[in-house]
Amino acid sequence: MHDYDLIAPFYDSEHAHFSEDLDMYRNFAELSGGAMLELACGSGRVLVPLAREGYELTGVDTSAHMLDLARQRLQKERVATRCTLVQQDMTELQLGRTFRMAFIALGSFAHVTERKQQQQALATIRAHLSTGAIFILDLSNGDARYMESMSGQVLHQGTWKRDDGTLLTHFVSPASSPAQHLLELTHFYDHHRQGGTVQRTVVTTQFYLFERAETELLLEQAGFVNKEVYGDYELSNYQLESPRMIFIAEAK
Repeated sequence: MHDYDLIAPFYDSEHAHFSEDLDMYRNFAELSGGAMLELACGSGRVLVPLAREGYELTGVDTSAHMLDLARQRLQKERVATRCTLVQQDMTELQLGRTFRMAFIALGSFAHVTERKQQQQALATIRAHLSTGAIFILDLSNGDARYMESMSGQVLHQGTWKRDDGTLLTHFVSPASSPAQHLLELTHFYDHHRQGGTVQRTVVTTQFYLFERAETELLLEQAGFVNKEVYGDYELSNYQLESPRMIFIAEAK
């Protein structure tokens, strides 16, 4: 089973109220002037509000369970006709059309850990964009470095009360690689009622630690012009300690 198929039942409890990046995508969507493509769209956290504002979108993800959640959300909001959902790997994208904007939100590109796959993914994204189109690549910076410094520890990510009254707790244990810019993250999802038996789901994912210069080079090699690098969702200038590393590139 795909890692995010296992995570899917818990994903929205943890991320449902995260909206810090939405204004950024809204602003660039307004500039794009055409259809948009989201890679690693997950359960539709970004797709739904953009579709609600009238934009045409295609969402791509490798997880069937995540796409099922996205489909349900789009239908509930009555915007399903504005979105096409596709189960594909971003390294082997074949959509048969081009877009005016593409984006990968919330650090999801870091799950592509092999250099050849990173190059393939960016090249195939570029092939699906018209000349001058916008590409937004949002990578974790400060949080990822913190995880790296806490290698071997168990970190509490949060506890949430779900609609059915049960509790969900997410712990993560990072392990850094001395030879690679790579984190192995072991996730523990504990689901239970107060005082009841805990049901635990354990998922291990890998997370690549990107540096600014290498990411800019990867984008250039794939056929993009690097326009800006921001350090947060308010589009502040990027600094080494910035929480995010957000690349704004243009398809050349």
